[in-house]
Amino acid sequence: QVGYSGHNGLIAATLAKEGFVGPMGSIEGKDGFLQSYAPSPDISRAAANLGTVWETMNIAVKPYPSCRYSHSAMGAIAAMRSKNNISIEDVEKVEVGLPHTGWRIIGETDESKRKPTGAVDGQFSMPFCGAVVLREGTMGWDDYDKHLNDNDTLALAAKFTTVTDPWAESEYPDNMAGIVRIKTSRESFEHSVTVPKGEPENFMTDAEARSKFDDLVAPYLSEKQRNALVSEMLTIEKSSSVDAMLNLTCSDEQGLRLAGED
Repeated sequence: QVGYSGHNGLIAATLAKEGFVGPMGSIEGKDGFLQSYAPSPDISRAAANLGTVWETMNIAVKPYPSCRYSHSAMGAIAAMRSKNNISIEDVEKVEVGLPHTGWRIIGETDESKRKPTGAVDGQFSMPFCGAVVLREGTMGWDDYDKHLNDNDTLALAAKFTTVTDPWAESEYPDNMAGIVRIKTSRESFEHSVTVPKGEPENFMTDAEARSKFDDLVAPYLSEKQRNALVSEMLTIEKSSSVDAMLNLTCSDEQGLRLAGED
């Protein structure tokens, strides 16, 4: 989603450079973009602090390939799993508390959410995503292919219940908070996350961002190409052209594979 902003900006700049013209007032006009998306648009704000304030720095980056409402709970599960060495065989019950809006999207009707039938269903299933993290310690795109039909993962997802939590609701909409309570055969654990990983104030580390990049791009670009592309992107402000970076996005390999394929 965010990538399309850069994609469209580059296309627009290229078209303008080549002399392509469009209708006058398409942005600020009576029936233009701003009037379509804001009741009282102030066009001066679009260029305020231009070149000094970079709004991209206020954008969150999702560490997991799932609905954002699930991320605080997934982070809480990962933290408890790491700290307490939780064995899935010992898990008896998992309760996830979310803001009401999040619960409606990824937790309501838990019964159907526990058995997603495809990747899109899985992305909006708190029980499924939570079960994957409880098993793996994290979650990447390949995990849909790996876990959607895995009986052990689905059995674990069946132990999840999602509820509206008063504390999480009080944090919303400022924060998409989540709290998780895990009951095992030996003891119970609880952990809450107010600000999910990836928000500007709780941003991903360089290593975490690179890991996500590799996870998504490896089916298309070789390790050598990925290293070169990352190096180019990290020094893009020193380049007078984006040609070198764009050239590195073309795969050297014959044929491609989808994420999840060997």
